[in-house]
Amino acid sequence: MRADGLSLDDKRNALLPEDRLGVRPQGDPLTPDELVKNNLPDVLARWQERDGTERDRARTEQSFCVPKADIAAQGYDLSLNRYKETVHEEIVTRTPTEILADLELLNEEIAKGTEELKGMLV
Repeated sequence: MRADGLSLDDKRNALLPEDRLGVRPQGDPLTPDELVKNNLPDVLARWQERDGTERDRARTEQSFCVPKADIAAQGYDLSLNRYKETVHEEIVTRTPTEILADLELLNEEIAKGTEELKGMLV
């Protein structure tokens, strides 16, 4: 859960109108913008599916199920980091030589532009 409908500061102000807070907001289902501010209806729906589709969710998702045996093997430690899998996205970077070559080109363009400006001022 990332948001319960209230601000995370010490004031805990409502982020949505009163009727849109809680586990069962009144009226139409919450919009995607409202769901970002109030995860409680989603949490309840996922809890109700804990014996169904929730069991198929990967451990990289916001919510997932963990078999009791896994929790027992961890000494009943419920720390999220023991069970959640993090997938790191590979970042492709350029070599320092490539970056330096680009900088040299930019410096040449700057020098050329500076000379043109000086010529306009004479």
